Order: sequence, then C-alpha cells, then structure tokens
Amino acid sequence: MSRLNDLDAWKVFCEIVSAGGINAACDKLGVEPSTVSRTLKALETEIGSPLFSRASRPAALTELGRRAYAKVAPILSAQDAFLAELRGDRDRLAGVIRVASHAGIGPHEIIPKLVEFQMTYPEIQLELYELSAPIPSGFTSTDGEPIDVIVGYGPEKIPANVVRRHCGVMPFIACASPLYVRRHGMPLEPKDLRLHAGILINSPTRNSTTSLRRGDREEKLHWKQRMVVHNLMSAQRAAAMGGGIVPDLPLYHCAALLESKLLIQVLPGWHRAPLDCYVFASEEAWERRRVQVFVEWMAERERETLAELREMHPEFY
Repeated sequence: MSRLNDLDAWKVFCEIVSAGGINAACDKLGVEPSTVSRTLKALETEIGSPLFSRASRPAALTELGRRAYAKVAPILSAQDAFLAELRGDRDRLAGVIRVASHAGIGPHEIIPKLVEFQMTYPEIQLELYELSAPIPSGFTSTDGEPIDVIVGYGPEKIPANVVRRHCGVMPFIACASPLYVRRHGMPLEPKDLRLHAGILINSPTRNSTTSLRRGDREEKLHWKQRMVVHNLMSAQRAAAMGGGIVPDLPLYHCAALLESKLLIQVLPGWHRAPLDCYVFASEEAWERRRVQVFVEWMAERERETLAELREMHPEFY
C-alpha cells in the first residue's frame, strides 16, 4: 500500500510537527529515530517534494509541508475521536439494540417489555424485527441487518458461540372451539383426526406438527381437511372461529381462550414435545454492555411470565 494512503505514516509526520523534531517525536511514539526517518522519507519520496526544510535547525515545514499538515491533522483527529467512540460504545448504556422474536409473540409479549425497558434506559434505542429463520441464521434480518438479541424457542442444538439465558418451558396444547366440537365431535385419539379439519402452523421458524405423543406412544397425524397458516395469531383466530383443530397451540396463545371457554382442549393426554424458551445474543453483540443489561433484564421478565403461566395451568406441565 502506498504510504500516502497510510494514516499511520501521516500520524508520524504530524507528531514530528507537534513535538518539534524527530527525536522528540520518537520519545512520544516510542520508536527508534531510524523508523521515524524512514517513514518521513517514504512520504517525501512518493510526494516528490520535501515536507521539511533541512536547511534550518530545528527543521521547519516547507510550504507543501504546511499545507499537508493543515489538511491531515484534522483527519487524524477525527480518526482518533471515531476510534474512541467505537471503543466507548462497548461500555455505554446507549445506542441501538436490534431484537427479533416470533411473529406471534412480538406485539403482545415483547412490545410491552420493550416499552418498560426503554422507560428505564431512555438512551437505548430498540428495534423489533420479526424472526425470519431459526438460530443461527436468525441473527440476520430479511433486509440484511445484524440482529443482536433473539427472544424465542431454542433449537435442539444451540451453537456454542451463541450466548443464551434459559427462561422456562412452553407446552403445546391441541385445542378447538366448543362450536367445532359440537358440530364434529370430540377426537380422543390421533387416529380420529381423519374425520377432522386441521389448522396447521408452518412458518419460517417452525414446521407443521406431524405427530403427537402420549407417554411412549407416538402417532402420525392424518387430516380430512387442512388449513395452513403462517403465524400463531392466525391459527388462534381460525380455531376460535370454529375452523378446525390446532394440534400445537402454545399455552401462552391459548391460556386466556381456554379460561374463557372460547377454546377447549381436545385429544387429552396427547401433545407435541414442549420447547425451551430462551433469550439469545450473538457473540459479537454480547461484547456491548447495553446488550448484556438488556438480555439479563429480558430473561428475568420472561421467567416471570412463564412461571406465572405454569402456576395458573399446572395441568399442562
């Protein structure tokens, strides 16, 4: 690389000017005089003109040297300020945190917590994204932005370089509306579903449930009719309207509807395996203090939510 494009070389030049000579600059830079002399000589050789007049003692700037110093000194000062800001960004409780969550929990579960957090830390800016892929791919948004934190279910194998905080367990409930059950009957076994309509969730972060378990038994699901939706809220609404059976609605999304009798459990004892819930952070984002504070705060709030859900509905655990 040309020394003219090397800011470190220009930093040596500016240090000679501000220190008043090569020897004084060497003391400040902590390098040998020969190193400083070679750097200065390389700059002058590529420019084709001297930056200092050797006729005077101490060496004085030439006209070209004065112009060069006037231009490059502010650039180096700006670079120093920029690097200091980058280093300081790691420790500040300020700046942007990009958070992603499943589409079904963002508006109702995550947004209230983000509002509460931002009231406590007003200098931290939060951006909420819809989780577009499982971990680790989910750490990049659909428009290419890096995601710092993910709130959601954990995959079976979590990459070692992903920071995680376990928050609890989410059970999944097979449910339908009382209206649907009155019209079509109560299914008691997965084999009964051949006579029923299924509402299946197939999203970027989870595939449709194809089997249910009870104890050591596992049975495949076969439906008379299917409706496929791409988020939990659509499945919840379709089930409440009597559209069919959802074999795997998270308890968080059906607890209130079960309590109000707008939904009832079907296939008693049959369920898909529960999933662990986490707050994740990318390894790079975790280096920033604001992300550490947010992850620990959010994980504690999620633990409270999941503990309350478990206390209210122990029959599903």
